[in-house]
Amino acid sequence: MDPNWVDFIILAVILYYAYDGYSSGFVSSLLGLISFVASFVIGLKYYEAFGEVFVRTFSIPQTFSNAIGFFILSFLTEITIGLVLRKILSKKLINLNIINRLLGIVPGVFSGLVILTFLLTLIISLPLSAFLKNSVLKSFIGRELVGRTQGFEKELNNIFGGAVNETLNFLTVDPKSNESVALTFKVSDFSEDRKAEQEMLALVNKERLKQGITSVVFDEQLAQVGRDHCEDMLKRRYFSHYTQEGLSPFDRMINAGISFNFAGENLALAPDVELAMQGLMNSPGHKENILSPNFGKLGVGVIDGGIYGQMFCQEFTD
Repeated sequence: MDPNWVDFIILAVILYYAYDGYSSGFVSSLLGLISFVASFVIGLKYYEAFGEVFVRTFSIPQTFSNAIGFFILSFLTEITIGLVLRKILSKKLINLNIINRLLGIVPGVFSGLVILTFLLTLIISLPLSAFLKNSVLKSFIGRELVGRTQGFEKELNNIFGGAVNETLNFLTVDPKSNESVALTFKVSDFSEDRKAEQEMLALVNKERLKQGITSVVFDEQLAQVGRDHCEDMLKRRYFSHYTQEGLSPFDRMINAGISFNFAGENLALAPDVELAMQGLMNSPGHKENILSPNFGKLGVGVIDGGIYGQMFCQEFTD
């Protein structure tokens, strides 16, 4: 993957933070990093309670109060922690000799990476410009940073999603669960992505071959079951292995005239094939389906929902 303009911006930001760390020295730079990370964690943990104050006091809608609560709480916490830490530490430790300056580059760069990861994950997780999303996903460094935050983006979406029509970097439910997640965004224009289906098939077989497991073959009937379910979920704004009428994946396969002894289904909502597959492989239940020697056929259904991401259904049978 070749670098693009996003990579150059990322490098510029990292260089800036490296210089800032050098200018501030190791101790000051480390204190800044600790203050930022601690305030971020506290903001994530208590933003709802803090945001509730704005709902009661100023009648601000809950969707906006979460974001306001997170930013204000994180900002105040960072200032407070920074002041306390600097008060506790002796000024003699915060000298600016050359070794202190050079060591300051390390926490400076790390601070830049943390901030960049947060901002890039927001771009991918929320329904912003398709150009921006694609640029980040095709960026060599940006893609690596975003790929390490799966699981965290759901919390980001809880904070910011309501204010800008929610979506997710990666969403799934356990293969054995009857859980249903409401999709709060509305997709008016979507399309099948046959190329993505074949790409996902190739990734599944790549993972199976790594473990010495026989490849699965693509099955068009199973793929159509997946496409129909993906489309139904986007149209009726839910995310579940069970339809709103209570039909399971196995019911849907049987209704399509498919016979099987073993069957399974994986679902994902993600920006693209690679992030979807990465998220599924990080989930034990989904990974078990992908690597199961009981399965010999796979149908992949992919429906592209534009800025809201792609809906993926992996349908396995023996």
